This record gives sequence, C-alpha cells and structure tokens, in this order.
Amino acid sequence: MKLLKLFAVSLAIMAVSTSAFAQTRELTGVVKDATDFPLEGVAVIVDGTANGVMTSGGGSFTITVPSKDVVLNVSSLGYKTKLVNVSAQQNNITIHLEEDNMLLEETVVVGYGTQKKVNLTGAVTALDDKALQDRVAPNLSSMLQGSVPGLSISTSSGNPGSTGTLQIRGTGSINGSSPLVLIDGVEGEMDRVNPNDVESISVIKDAAAAAVYGARAAFGVILITTKKGNEDDGNAVVRYSGRFGWEQPTTSTDFETRGYWSAYIHNMFWKADDGVSQYIKYTDYDMQQLLLRINDKTEHPDRPWVTIQNRNGKDKYVYYANTDWWHEMFNDQHPVQQHNISISGGNKRVRYYLSGAFNRQTGIIKARPDVFQKYNLRSKIDFKINKFMRMSNNTAFYSSTYDYPGVSNVQNAIAYSANHGLACFTPKNPDGSWVYGTDFLGYKVANGRHAIYGNDKNVNLDRKMDFANTTELKITPIKQLTITANYTYRFHQNRNTNRSTALVYSQYPGTFAVYTGKGTAGEDSLIESVDSWAYSAANVFATYEDTFKDNHHLTVMAGGNLEYSYRKDLSTTGYNLLTEELNDFDLVGLNGDGIKEFMASGGQSEYALLGFFARINYDYKGKYLFEVSGRYDGSSRFAKGSRWGLFPSASAGWRISEENWFAPAKNVVSNLKLRFSYGSLGNQNVAAYKFIRKVQTYDFAGFSFGEGSSTASYTSLSAPNAGDLTWETSQQYNLGLDAGLFKDRLTFTAEAYIRDTKDMLTDGVALPSVYGASEPDMNAADLRTKGYELSIGWRDQISLFGKPFGYNVGATLSDFKTVITKYDNDEYTFAKDYYVGMELGEIWGFEVDGLFQSDEEARAYAEEVNLNYINKRLYGGWLAGDPKYVDLNGDKKISVGANSVKDPGDRKILGNKIASLQYGLTAGFDFMGFDFSIFFQGTGNHYWYPNAESMAFWGPYSRPYCTYLSPDFLSNVWSEENPDAYFPRPRAYSAFTSGATLRNVNSRYLQNLRYLRLKNLSVGYTVPKTEKIGIEKIRVYFSGENLAYWSPFKKNSKYIDPEAAFDRTDSSGDFTRYNNAFYPWQKTFMFGIDITF
Repeated sequence: MKLLKLFAVSLAIMAVSTSAFAQTRELTGVVKDATDFPLEGVAVIVDGTANGVMTSGGGSFTITVPSKDVVLNVSSLGYKTKLVNVSAQQNNITIHLEEDNMLLEETVVVGYGTQKKVNLTGAVTALDDKALQDRVAPNLSSMLQGSVPGLSISTSSGNPGSTGTLQIRGTGSINGSSPLVLIDGVEGEMDRVNPNDVESISVIKDAAAAAVYGARAAFGVILITTKKGNEDDGNAVVRYSGRFGWEQPTTSTDFETRGYWSAYIHNMFWKADDGVSQYIKYTDYDMQQLLLRINDKTEHPDRPWVTIQNRNGKDKYVYYANTDWWHEMFNDQHPVQQHNISISGGNKRVRYYLSGAFNRQTGIIKARPDVFQKYNLRSKIDFKINKFMRMSNNTAFYSSTYDYPGVSNVQNAIAYSANHGLACFTPKNPDGSWVYGTDFLGYKVANGRHAIYGNDKNVNLDRKMDFANTTELKITPIKQLTITANYTYRFHQNRNTNRSTALVYSQYPGTFAVYTGKGTAGEDSLIESVDSWAYSAANVFATYEDTFKDNHHLTVMAGGNLEYSYRKDLSTTGYNLLTEELNDFDLVGLNGDGIKEFMASGGQSEYALLGFFARINYDYKGKYLFEVSGRYDGSSRFAKGSRWGLFPSASAGWRISEENWFAPAKNVVSNLKLRFSYGSLGNQNVAAYKFIRKVQTYDFAGFSFGEGSSTASYTSLSAPNAGDLTWETSQQYNLGLDAGLFKDRLTFTAEAYIRDTKDMLTDGVALPSVYGASEPDMNAADLRTKGYELSIGWRDQISLFGKPFGYNVGATLSDFKTVITKYDNDEYTFAKDYYVGMELGEIWGFEVDGLFQSDEEARAYAEEVNLNYINKRLYGGWLAGDPKYVDLNGDKKISVGANSVKDPGDRKILGNKIASLQYGLTAGFDFMGFDFSIFFQGTGNHYWYPNAESMAFWGPYSRPYCTYLSPDFLSNVWSEENPDAYFPRPRAYSAFTSGATLRNVNSRYLQNLRYLRLKNLSVGYTVPKTEKIGIEKIRVYFSGENLAYWSPFKKNSKYIDPEAAFDRTDSSGDFTRYNNAFYPWQKTFMFGIDITF
C-alpha cells in the first residue's frame, strides 16, 4: 500500500511538471570551447528536468524550453559543467565551456592529510559516496565486496547483523592480517558506520602510503571519511531515504518432506553399517502407512499423521507425517527496512552535518522471529574562531540489538535441528504438546530445537553500543602552515543475555515429561556477559605546503600520536532459577546439594602506543614525484628493550604525460604515470601480555573434594616465553601504472607487489621433555606474498534519440600467492602447520579414480592394494560403488607415507582453498531521468573438501539422521540401477568416521567454489524538478543485493552458498556441529525513495 501511495505521488508531481511546460518556445544555440572550436556531443538540459538534447557536429542545438526564464545545465566529459541563465527574450545563445582539470585537482584522503590523486606515489584506491548510494546491503563491508581490487571481504554467517572479515592483498601473517580501519581518523569498526554518512573511502595498500601509521598498518589501512556541512549562505539541505523490502536465502530450502522416503533412506544407510540395525524402528505396517500418505501435502482426515496405538501393552504416539521441518521452523521471505535522514548546511563561520539512521532486519525464525535493529547518530560541527583558528567536533553513536529465540547462539538451534527431524515426525502431538522423545527412535526428535523455538521463555538478547567523540583544533598562522591537534575518546561495549528453561514434552498420550540438565536443550540457566573497551587517542601534527619558483612543490608533515586502550570482560552463569517469568541472578535457586550454582569468568587488559611520524612530498613541475615517510613506534605489548621500532618508506613517481616530448600523444593519452614504492611496517597485534608467563586457573573435571557439586580449581603456569619477543615486520615493494585516455574517458591502473612478512610469532624450538612445558612462541617464521591488481573503466556520454545518454563500464581483477619462506620444520612434516615452500591454503589429498563398477573389481583391487588406511565402517568389505583410491607411489598400499612433503604417501596437492583471484564487473547508464546499474562480483578457482560434519553436502554419509535432506537425494546415490551416480554406495558415517572411505580428502569430492555473483542491480527514476512543492529532488528506485550466483559447486549442492563453504572449527581445530546446518546467506529486494528538500 505504501508503494502505491509513493508512485501515486510521483505521478502527480510529473503531472504538475508537465503542465508547467505547457507554454514553450524553441531555443537554439551553439557550444564551443575556450578557443571557439565547436563541441559535439555536449548535453544541454533544462536544469532540474529530464528535458535535454545533444549538440550536433557543428556544436549547434535546438531545444524546447518554457517561455519563461530558464536555466540550462551544459555538460560534457573533459569540460566543466556550466549553468547558463537564459531570459524569456533570448532565442539564440552561444555557450563556451572550460576544460575540466577536476581529475588533476581531485584529492584523496591519506594518512594525516590529503593528496592530489595525480601526485600519489603509493597504492591507494579511492571510492566516493556515489559508489554506495544505490546499495541496500545491510552494512558497509558487504557494499565494498568486489569493488576494490586487492580488498578481500568474506562473511561467516547469513544472520541479521553479521559482518564481513577484511583482508588487503591476501594473508599477511599466519597470526592474522586484518587492516587498520580509521573512521575520520579514529580506529573503529567499518560496519558500525552509516553508509549514508560516508563521503569517501581510501584503501591504502602499500607500505609507502601506510607508513605514517607504523605498527598498526602492516596489512593495509582503510580510511573512511564522513560527510560534513557546506558553506551555503546559511541554507539547510534535508535529505531523507526510505527503503522497504524483504530478504530470502540465496540457496534452496526445498528439502525432503515425504515421511516414507525420509524413513526409508535413513534406515537404508543405517542398515548398511552393520547389515541388521534400523535407525527408526518402524514395522512393515508402519512403512505401508507412510507409503499411503506419500502424496499428502497436508493432513487428510482419513489418513491422520499422528495416531495412538497400543503397542507392547502401552498406548503410544505413532507418526505417519509428511512434515516440512525447515518451513515449520523458518520463513524464506522476511521483511527489512532502512531509514536515513540528514540535515546539512552552514555559512562562512559555521558548518554542520547531522544525521540519523534506523535499520531493521527480521530474520528467518518463524515461531518468534529474530530481529536485528541498528541505530546510528552523527553530529559534525565546525566553526571559525578567528582568521587563524578553526575548531570542530565529531560525535558518533551506534547501537544495535539482536533478539532471538533458541539456545545462547542463533546458530545453535539451526545446527542441532539438522539431526533426527525425520519428515515422518510432527513438531507437536494432537493435544498441542511438543514431540521430543519417542520409542521409535534412539535419539530426540530434531534435538528439541523446534520446542525451544516455541518456548517464549527462551530468550537471547545481544546488545552493542559504540560512542566516539573527537574534538579538533586547527591553527593556520600563515597560509603555508597548518597545525592540527585533536583528542578522541571512544567507548564501546557488548552486552549479552541468554536465558534457557526446561523443555516440557509428551512422549505418551496424556503424560508430560520435563527435560533439563546442564549442557542440554532443557538447561535452566541465565547467562549475562559484558565486554567493555575504553580507548583514547591524541594527535598533534603540523603540515607545511608551499610552491617555490612555480616549479618546486613541497609538503612536509610531522607529528606525534599517543593511544591508550583498556578492556574488561565479565561473564556470569546462574542455574536453577526459581521462576521462568523473570530473569535475575537473585532468583537463582538451590541444586540437589542445596547449593546455589554460579559460574563466573573474566579478565582485563590494557596497552599503550606512542608514535612519532613524518612525511615529505616533493614534486618538480608536477612531473617528478618523491615521497619519504616513516614512523617510530613504541608499544607496551612487548617487553622492555623490544618495544620500539622504526618503520621507514620511500616512493617515487614519474608523470610521463607531462613531458614536453609527450605532447603529440596528449590528445589520446591524457594521463600516464609510473610509480614505485618500498617500505617497512610493524605489527603489534599480538595477544595481551604475550611476553609474560601467566598463572591461569582451571576447574577439575568431576572432582569436588567433598565440596558439594562444585568442581575444585587448580592453577597452572603458562609455557615459557622467548626473552626477545618483538615486532613482526612487513617489507613491501609496489610498482604501479596509472593511465587515462581520451580525456580520461578510459582509465586504467595496474599494480604489482611483493610483501615479505618477517619474524612472525610461532612455535619456537621444542624444549626437552623433562622441562614439562610446550615450546615458547618466538619470532621464527617468514612468508612472502606476490600479487597483482588491475582496474579499467570507461565512461562517456552520447546522443540517443536526440537526448543525452551517459553510460559507464568497468572491471577489476586481482590475484596473489603466499608462500612460507622460513619455518622450523626441517623434516617437512605435516604434523606441523607449515613448512618452507608451502603455499598457504594448499590442499593435499588422495586421487580417486571413480567408483568400483562391480564387487569383483573391488575385491580384486583390495587384494592387490592394501586399503586398510581407508576401510573403517566397511560392512561387507569392498563392493561395487565404493570409491577407488589410486596407489600413486606404487607401493601397493594406500597410505600417508611418512606424513611429510618428502614422503606424502599417495597424496598430492589437489588445489588451494584461498579465493585469491577476485574480480568485479560494473555497468550503468542514465537517460531522461532513468538510471540503471549492475554489478557482478566473483572469484576464481578455489576449493573446499566438505568436512565430516557437513551434512548439507554429505547427507547421511556424514551422520545418518538428517533433518534437511534433498528430495532427489537417491538420484545421486550409487546403486546397481544408477551406476553413474556422483555419490558412492550407501554407507553410514563414511564421511564422518576417521579412516572411513569419504573422510579423507580426495579428488572426486573436492569442490570447486569459484563463482560469479550478481551482487547488485539498481533501477531508478528521478522525478523532474518542480519548485511548486518545495522539493529539490525525488528519486524512486529498486535495488537488489546477491540476486543470483553461478558456480560449479551448485551442481553438487544447492544448499550451500559458495561463500558459506568453509570449515567451522572450535578452539582446538575440531569440526563443530555448526557445520550440520547454519543460517543461510541472504539475497535482498528493496524499493526505495530518496527526497532532497
């Protein structure tokens, strides 16, 4: 209804606009450049309307305009846009356009200042707010994915409020390599910024550009600059943006809903494990009843899905359902909305910008939807104190809440519901009680997660808050010198509350049971946790800029920086609350031993950083460019004597296009620059107090020593530390080429780089066993990353049906390779994580030569080659349909050899799991008020072997009790009638059990995750300007995110998005149940309106 009203208003505005042009006249003219040369293809538009024409070959034009005074907007690529006032008496005019040096004057935000883009000698990619204006992704990181070459963004979840993980130029360290994110110069989190507040984003990739940030910038810097007010004679500009739409999974949610096939398939796999057992203990009669109902989409009165039958002298529920478990618990489509409003303005003394935003995402959970809400507020005010001084204040506030049912983690119920929820069972019994236990199953139906969703007493609330304030004073005693001093205080906090209660269900008619206990679905507990950070930073720096004798341009910047950060976390758990209605630790009751049970944990840490930095830029005639910069940093994260480090850099550029001898080519090549940089940076991002041996406390497992049910505690001393623990360092080389052709209609940038990361922290030399401790961490490993980045773009404006038609296309491409160059592993054993020469992400595995075609072939091969390494859970021995592992080394056995690179047995490198090759493709046009843009993002070949818990891929080959099973699953399973199937013969746990046929990484089931994704599609219409209703601009549009993807992986699994295909592990590296099923990645459909007053 709201959309209908919106379009009705738009039509009314267009009608008013049309009537305003009822009395018209013909206006003719010619457009020339400053030398009186006629210009062809210039757009001449009545300002604020879609009424426009293009000039002909002689620069002439004829346009119909209102009979009153009008303003013409005259524009052409390579020339400055000009507004021309035409009186009602004028019928012929001549217009002169000036060449646009905007590209020459365009500035880019860099560390502690700005630089002209053409004078950059480092590797920096800049985006302005136009790159984000049509995007409806819920956060900034999703919007940037694929937009910047060399910037990799991956997401770890599809639930509302989930954010991306950033990497610049690949893996910079085995200890993690996240870039530094600065928001208006303050360290912060990108996804807490309102995208509508962003004015520009600079992605700094090399050491030369990042050197002034020293110890924090080893792996790149992302500078986000927010909008500010303009000097507009006191006039205020108000903008509102409203968007409404929905999200839905990018993957299929079409699962097996027929009870018969659900029971049949799982019993088939279960029986294949020992030849006897049944998973679901149904009789032939029960299976016949399921078969009778196989086509019942809903319950038929003559064929009830739940019956009460007396078996073994007791009334029992017997289930013959066709339950769609996914859609019983989850919605596919769920609403989202976004609202933004801002007001900006100012005069020569005061400028201001105020904004607010509200985002609401409703999630997939059906019984009580999970809801994420986000609020942003920003205030930027600056004022002139006197002719020498200007002061500003920048305040930002972020708050979010995520309210969801379930057990302590939104992923928990989705993952655990993936087990034991066969389609033959129903979520509820006829009396409305929950189905959980049944005599026909040795497990609990869907692990009770449907009942937990339905219990409104199980609540979880994740709250995040972030406040930052920066006050800055700028003093300009002389024109060439600016002194800047600022102070920032930031406080951010995460507060989580998780309440779970007992699970009540009915296993037999007329009776109810309560399931509770620690670590179970029915745990009666209250958990509250608080994690708080306080951060402050002070900067003082001066910038001197001058030009000498018209040819020598010099900029010198120098200053100091002091930062302090303090963190405290606390978590408390209480059990056996006296009521389910209230959640408070005062209500914790007594356990069976008469004791109130509490658990508490927490800690605190702090660090300080002091740095001194400087940068000198010099250019001669804008042709020869030089930059030297560096920083001297001291960090409290290292021991005395190892805290300080010097990180210098240097770069140079040559603007070939400015050479006199290049003048004949300037008509074609308008800009050509070659640049090179070298620099060294440090990495201080190590764990707190890494250089100190710590005393830690632990609980005994099951030992109370007579102290009731509470376990006793003990202390332990951490492993010894290396006495000289210090910085990881990153030495970087970058070669770049920038080109602009045809008055910069065509732009091209190429980068090639090498990054050497040295002295990475890793396990050091092993200690003698008598010492009784693990090896200490030492600066003992190096790696090298090599890569390239390419970007190309074309933009132009032509005449279409006599009207200006602007269009653009662009592409980005990047790739890299990272290799370990130093590591303590002389034996090259796989027992250690790395070895010299190892390419990060490489996947070793066995070669599988299809499936055995007959029992005779399988048995003969098993006699010829020893297959004991992979023969676990192989009831009946090797048979037709089992995978045929290749004896690569010819030793007549399948093995891992010495488990080393030198002797890997029958394994070889099958691929690499890192999505190093990434690309983006863009296109768009605007014509007569309509605009269109499309953006594709993709990756090259990278691989994943589905882990033991990946039930969405393996189905019952993993755990043979899948809730979410493909309805055509058997069509891909080997049988005598289906010998060309992708999957082997049915064998329960064959992908789960160590040593079973599918558990080992092999070539047949290695998945290629490369993809091409339709990342964004936007279509809009800008309503012609009308002064009668006081609105400057109205634009209505549709925009979609993640609308489709194409991938070879889709052939083998339609349930896992390629970006979701990764291993979810615990702190010890073991695969977790969160691989069973997870919150699906989402696509977004949004309709919006932007209004400017």
